[in-house]
Formats: sequence, C-alpha cells, structure tokens
Amino acid sequence: MTSHPPAAPRAKQALAAALKDALRTTPLAKVTVSGLAHAAGVNRQTFYLYFSDIYDLAAWVFTSEIADHIMAHASYAEWADGCRQLLIYLKRNRDQAYAVIRSLRHAELERFLHQSLRAMMSVIVSELEGDLRLAPDDRDFVIDHYTLAVVGHVMHWLATDMTEDPKVLVGRIEFVLRGSVRESLERFAARRIGKR
Repeated sequence: MTSHPPAAPRAKQALAAALKDALRTTPLAKVTVSGLAHAAGVNRQTFYLYFSDIYDLAAWVFTSEIADHIMAHASYAEWADGCRQLLIYLKRNRDQAYAVIRSLRHAELERFLHQSLRAMMSVIVSELEGDLRLAPDDRDFVIDHYTLAVVGHVMHWLATDMTEDPKVLVGRIEFVLRGSVRESLERFAARRIGKR
C-alpha cells in the first residue's frame, strides 16, 4: 500500500462510500477509477492524490473498517462476539475480502491484523490486570502471546478458504482463552514478587 498524504477526509470517505456501493453489483476487478471518481463527485486526480489504484483504496477501506470493528468490541465481555461478527462479515463478503487480501503482501496482512488485535488485547489485559503489578515487558509479552494466538487462527482460517464456521472457531478460541489471560497475568505478577 502507498503512504497517503494527510487527509481530506471528505474526499477519501466519498471514494470509500462509492467503492462500497459499487461492490454491491460489480466485482472489485471491474470497478474503475473514473467510475468511482464520478460517483464520489471528485476528479481522477483527487483519487490519485490518495490512492495508487482501486486495490489500494479497497485495502484502505477494508483495513479501516476491520480496525474500527475490532476496537468497537475491545473488552473482555465483548471481544469474542466482535470477532465472531467480523469473521461472519468477511465470509459473507468473501469475494471482495479475498480480492483485497490478495492485493496485500502476507506480511502486510499479518502486521495489520497483529496491530489491530493487539490494540484490542491491550484493552482486555488492562481490564483483567486489576491491582496486579507486572513488569512492563512481562505485560507486553502476555499481550503479544494472546494476540498472536488469535492472529494465527484468523490467518489460518483465511488461508483455508474460510471453511470453518466462524461461530465454532471463535467459540473454541474463547473457550481456550477463558481464564487463561488472567491466570497468565497472575503468574507473571507472582514471579515478580518472588524475585524481590
């Protein structure tokens, strides 16, 4: 993906809305810059000011919406429901989702998912940490460990053509994680006390 200049949010949002509208009837590969620019009420030069091509715009829309969705459910009580809804959304829009995913390098997709899910996991760890006292690097390790577990499952699900039912997959992840995040925090806190 290209790096984008600081925002003219209205133009970017108008292009994003035009793309989402176009994808209701047209495959991503057949959407044109001129058609989107016209629908958004901007000229082609404005499009190219922000995006290198249709796939760059699609990746921006995709990653923005996923990141927003993940953070909207960033709590211990809601994360599983949010993750389930996200996977169901991706499966319902699989053609567009895979068109965007394939336009990203594997490392870009993994880095994006890690960054977004880590932000969510940081909120969850803060919520579960309570009065425990952890060394910052231990706390970061717990956040990264559980983030990587979820990212790994999502990446595998995407790589296996979304075959597993999202409800079943997220139910299993939730079952394994339930209680273990707090337990990990407690173990690191106890180890820290033992080192004093």
